[in-house]
Amino acid sequence: MTTIQSIKKTYGLKNNPDMFTNLASAKRWANNSTKLHEVVLGDNGYYWVVCFSDAQRLVFAGFEIAK
Repeated sequence: MTTIQSIKKTYGLKNNPDMFTNLASAKRWANNSTKLHEVVLGDNGYYWVVCFSDAQRLVFAGFEIAK
């Protein structure tokens, strides 16, 4: 499994992503955060919850926002 620190470094993220195996849990975590967060389909089979600016970086790199 890819480590969180290597994901952060590889994609130039500001913060470490939170990883979830379940979309509902990821959305719940994102919705209960104090700042705006998005759920992104990660490349390691997990859903990544990242801040909005990191989500924009990941979308630019080819990732998709989970719906």
